[in-house]
Amino acid sequence: VVGGDGTVRGAEKIAQEVKRRKLPIAVAVVPKTIDNDVPLLDRTFGFETAVDEARTAINVANTEAEGFPHGLGVVKVMGRNSGFIAMHAALSSCVADLCLVPEVDFTLDGPGGIVDHLYKRLVEHDKAVVVVAEGAGQSLMSEMGASGEVVKDASGNVLLDDVGPWLSKQLKKRLDERLKESSIYGDGLTLKYIDPSYMVRGIPPNTADNLYCLQLAHNAVHGAMAGFSSFIVGSINTRECYVPIELVANKRNVIDTSHQSLWEYVVFATGQPSFQTNDDKRDAKDIITTASGGVVLSVGE
Repeated sequence: VVGGDGTVRGAEKIAQEVKRRKLPIAVAVVPKTIDNDVPLLDRTFGFETAVDEARTAINVANTEAEGFPHGLGVVKVMGRNSGFIAMHAALSSCVADLCLVPEVDFTLDGPGGIVDHLYKRLVEHDKAVVVVAEGAGQSLMSEMGASGEVVKDASGNVLLDDVGPWLSKQLKKRLDERLKESSIYGDGLTLKYIDPSYMVRGIPPNTADNLYCLQLAHNAVHGAMAGFSSFIVGSINTRECYVPIELVANKRNVIDTSHQSLWEYVVFATGQPSFQTNDDKRDAKDIITTASGGVVLSVGE
């Protein structure tokens, strides 16, 4: 079985039914998802390719922003519940001034809001770049009355409100006149919005992902032929492992914002407000972190 967290849940049910019927069938899962949201594993197949392609979009946005006075590039990337693509792409691009992810709520206005932060960047550097994951800002949009009715797709996933155009509109409205008033030439905001959408997901894998997938496939076959079943293959702390499906089903890998993780590097590198509140009340010994800067949560937490 090849897929992400939803596929893992399905594979667990298949494995349970195979066991109930006492069938001679091995169930092995190869973790393939660009969202990198399968828990425990260092990374999933497809993630590094998606980050590479997202960086291409960010570089385009930066070039466009540099070409205009007070240029602002806004890039929306995939990531419904886990913002790993946005975080890794923004940090590795070295040009992002703001990164917004589903795991961290943000505010627009007032002290510590993103508008003041971007205004300072635009005044100082004459350009800025924003990277936003598709699942970011959903609660804020709801509070501001921008959300529509709750609609689900065929898989039962709630269809998200489109944060990219909404965020672009809010930033344009708040920054344009403010910049005109402070500019000696009367230059307002020039905003360029880029949504690479499935171009991040639907491209051939890069070298690292190709090699990783080869390892995963070989290990899945070896495990099944050795008599194992109901397992997922993957790298944990650089070690190739067989993990029982029930340990990862109904759990999700999300960005760790509380335990000295990669997210702190994003805040330092962009200079953005942290927006952090330590909502994770679990004891440190119960925290399971991953190499990509994630923490394991049960679905619903």
